[in-house]
Amino acid sequence: MKITLFALSCLTLVACATGYTPRMYYSYIEVVNRSGDTITDVVLQVGADGRSLRCDTVTKNRICYERVGRRLYPRQTIELSWQDSTGKPQSRQLEPSVPLTLSPGLAMLISLKINADGSVKVEFREDDFRVRA
Repeated sequence: MKITLFALSCLTLVACATGYTPRMYYSYIEVVNRSGDTITDVVLQVGADGRSLRCDTVTKNRICYERVGRRLYPRQTIELSWQDSTGKPQSRQLEPSVPLTLSPGLAMLISLKINADGSVKVEFREDDFRVRA
């Protein structure tokens, strides 16, 4: 038991020292409208060559979403744009980091929540949707 624990500790230290960054995958993207009003022209772009999501109208407390299949998460800027209820264009460029608690073997769900003050919160969760072959 002590040898196993020692070996795992050594591997962890080596991984941290060499800058190990495991490949992460996502399979679902969503934009949640918590702004208190209807928003329009919602566009979400995951990375430069990643998947994009578009919704014409997202009413209050609703979700614009798409299941995209298992894709490599590019670890690049996520761009989100929309028009608020007054028609004023809004845009955010986000560079969120994936929590270390997520398993690299499982695909993630990427959720962006637009709040009433215009701020955007990004959450990564394990996507528990399983496709049966």
